[in-house]
Amino acid sequence: MRVTVFIRRTILGATFLFASFTSVAHDIYFCGEKIPLDDDFVRTKLMNIIKKQINYINVPSLQQRIKLYMPRVEQMLYQANIPQDFKYLAIVESGFKTDVSSAAGARGFWQLMPKTAIDWNLVVNDLVDERTNFEKSTQAACREIVRNYTYIRKTFKISSWVLTAAAYNNGTGNIKNAIIRQGTSNYFSMNLNAETAAYVYKIIAIKELFEFPELYMQGFGYNIFSVSKAQKQGEYQNNSRDFLKLGTLQVKVNDADGSHPADLTKTRIKQTSDEVFQNVTYVYAKIKGKYKHLDKEKGNSINFTLESPLQVQNNYTAAGQVIQGTGWIIDDRAMVDLGYGHQVVVLDKNSQKGIRLSDLKNKQTVILKVIQNPKGK
Repeated sequence: MRVTVFIRRTILGATFLFASFTSVAHDIYFCGEKIPLDDDFVRTKLMNIIKKQINYINVPSLQQRIKLYMPRVEQMLYQANIPQDFKYLAIVESGFKTDVSSAAGARGFWQLMPKTAIDWNLVVNDLVDERTNFEKSTQAACREIVRNYTYIRKTFKISSWVLTAAAYNNGTGNIKNAIIRQGTSNYFSMNLNAETAAYVYKIIAIKELFEFPELYMQGFGYNIFSVSKAQKQGEYQNNSRDFLKLGTLQVKVNDADGSHPADLTKTRIKQTSDEVFQNVTYVYAKIKGKYKHLDKEKGNSINFTLESPLQVQNNYTAAGQVIQGTGWIIDDRAMVDLGYGHQVVVLDKNSQKGIRLSDLKNKQTVILKVIQNPKGK
């Protein structure tokens, strides 16, 4: 089902209202598996969880921990042959804190249960608990993720990082029982407990908020990455109440995405990215105007002059035209939403996402990364 939404875009001072499709403009992937946002239920549930996540996250505080730990997490996931999207699992589990415990007995950065930690040679006793050791717990978590993935692949002959993530939350035994009992291995159509049913959605929600923040700030009504305007509910809490029950849909699992990790010494798997599934082109533009005094709490209008035509699906804008976006200040960069959702991402002249505030000058070159679905897809 394709749901029409209307997007306002400004060209040379005139505002136009035209139709776009959420199923095209907002393709979202988790470890290469496409999330079926053309399904009303899935799209609505994901957006609801994105909104709810903000109630449990002090984003500026989390940002500081991300700067400290994320590079090493990414490196260790790479070495373990695990897709990079799993770095967001640790945010859902602990908010990137090394010494936090749950009522169920999980502890540490990756919220490992005692038995799981001991399985991977961590010391857990009354005197020492290595689950609070970042390096050792991350190594153990990687091994646990690979064990879950390998079990699901061998048992059900499918390659699914989505089910692997669900199993991290609920255990392979419970996932296996649910698959056998319900006759489906599709996470999105399985009837699971409320926490596990929302778990993968939470990971995707965090990924969206941190990779595409500019698309969601307007909906929140303020810059969630701003220290002065951040909500004061406190740090992240694990709270799974009031989540909707799962609907029914089908997701194609990709078994042809390269080698798969039987253990941590195997060759790296091919990292699947959005560009495998979509056509990507690049359009150059120049910043138009001066932007010395930007509001860090609210969105700022930023104009660009196209140096070549911009075509997104059936929408065409000629070279020389001025287009307008909304820039949100995150750290020292302006993340810009041009109104095309995920389909157009604004990069700086060095192909990095966003524009450094020091480069936000008249006639400075930017790159528009245009992502479109291949014909027939």
